[in-house]
Amino acid sequence: MNRVLSFFVSIAFCLSFSFPKDHSFHSDAMIEWVYFVGHIESDKNKTFGYELSFFKVSIPESMVDAKVMLFPVHFALSDPSSQKHLSFQTKNRNIGGMASFDDKMIVSGEYSLKILSDSEFEILAFPKGSQSSLSLKLKASKDKLVHGEKGKSRKSRRNPEIFSYYYSYPFLETKGTLVWEGTRHDITKGKSWMDHEWTEKFKGQSAFASQESSWDWMCLMTDDGDEFVAFAFAENKELSKENTAILRTKQKEQRQYYDNKDISLEVVPSGKWISPKSRIEYPLEWKVKFKDGDFLVKPVFSEQEFDGRQSTGMIYWEGMVIAEGQIFGKKKKAIGYLELKGYKASKRWWEL
Repeated sequence: MNRVLSFFVSIAFCLSFSFPKDHSFHSDAMIEWVYFVGHIESDKNKTFGYELSFFKVSIPESMVDAKVMLFPVHFALSDPSSQKHLSFQTKNRNIGGMASFDDKMIVSGEYSLKILSDSEFEILAFPKGSQSSLSLKLKASKDKLVHGEKGKSRKSRRNPEIFSYYYSYPFLETKGTLVWEGTRHDITKGKSWMDHEWTEKFKGQSAFASQESSWDWMCLMTDDGDEFVAFAFAENKELSKENTAILRTKQKEQRQYYDNKDISLEVVPSGKWISPKSRIEYPLEWKVKFKDGDFLVKPVFSEQEFDGRQSTGMIYWEGMVIAEGQIFGKKKKAIGYLELKGYKASKRWWEL
């Protein structure tokens, strides 16, 4: 049996999602995240980007005296006009009312997600001691995008046990209020993307939480209504990355790509950037090629690194991107977000 066929057979599991309940966290999942990003615009035609990610990490009773849940949150704002990036984070436990979840809400400290219905959300971010905040209402304009085989998304062909349950909500209509360092901006329109993933019950160290794993992820929304996700994953630094992708057109035609022959992510050498803070070198420009098209993906600006060591222990790049390319021979322009995790600091000349 060839690798691709065995991969399809191995994901013959069918997950039955139940919404809006499944928009919230799952108590038996080891690691879980609900993630919002978007390009949004104020009433004065000023563009911003944002990231608001809610995490849940469950530590089983076999490792501690009682079951513990940790609820980190990452929040970031990007201003392309000034090329400035603000980031905030917190981490709370499910004690003392600092963090909780139910079918209608996720709360961790000063951050919350309200699940208003199957297709409507409200997200709130008011970091302590800051003059920056975000309050947005999001409404679906398209159907959910279900990844993998009916929601079970394998990340590795080498190790089929590395998977998540995974769906997205692209093209969320976005309105609300953004405060940037004390200045209020009324957000009158925007396109947001929601990702929700969770893993299996606890079976040991998760590849998603490991410092050894790495990945490149991007979501793109085209001007005319197509959506595209590409993901490259490696379980450790010794392995090459394995690629997967999904495309759904405005006409609701959906195609998935499970092999590196069908989907490639090539770094554009001139698009590398070294963070002045962490000294990590990130590949910020990509040539993405897949069976039915291609994209050249570029950052809106470079300085969008997130130092999450105080909450999740990881430094990564997460930021606004734009893309141009073609699908089925038709030219496309797109906006989206790019995430890069697992890259190492570059050595200075005296360390070589």
